[in-house]
Amino acid sequence: RRQDEVSGEKENAEEKSANANPHPYTLVPPYLYHVFIEGASPAAIAVHLPNDLSYCWDAGTCRLAFAWKGDFLDMSPLWKGHADTSAKILGDIFYRDNTDYPIRLGKNPIVPTVEYKGYRLIDRYPEFHYTLNGLDVYELIRPKSDSCGLIRDFRIPQADRVFWFFTNRRDDSIEYEFSVGHLKDKILKLSPIEAKKFTITMTSYYLAYRNKKQ
Repeated sequence: RRQDEVSGEKENAEEKSANANPHPYTLVPPYLYHVFIEGASPAAIAVHLPNDLSYCWDAGTCRLAFAWKGDFLDMSPLWKGHADTSAKILGDIFYRDNTDYPIRLGKNPIVPTVEYKGYRLIDRYPEFHYTLNGLDVYELIRPKSDSCGLIRDFRIPQADRVFWFFTNRRDDSIEYEFSVGHLKDKILKLSPIEAKKFTITMTSYYLAYRNKKQ
């Protein structure tokens, strides 16, 4: 047999093996990767949660960029060292942030200046730390127990002004629930006391409908 045929068969076998199991070892969620991924800046962090939920945190813009349901990522192109490549999502995206920026502060809710400060692990879940106009914000994201969405826990210990959370205004199939605050025209308003600690629960209508049919 020709050498090129043998080499071709070997490459096909390796590719099938990588696609079947894109990770080199067994992982138990939650866990994360710093990745290059389409739809986010080069500073993206992909987090795989229990209940087959995952999300992409964009550290470059300090926001939850998008979330999906299903398998996590195919990292094999990156592990092979291919240039100009990115991780591939192995699931269905059910949420994508399309706001100018979701969190605003003060009487005039304009887009703030953001700066990423890192994260720490709490029970293996990353709690992201960033600043809005110099004010510290902490955000931890967990899966809903029914597998239909995400729970976002916010801490702003030094909150000293009104805060606003802008939900998506277009192409959104998410139901929002808030632990505190007042919602009007898809914008949540929080007093300084309420902003110190609050939770936003996001439920996907698509995932809830799919679960119901199953």
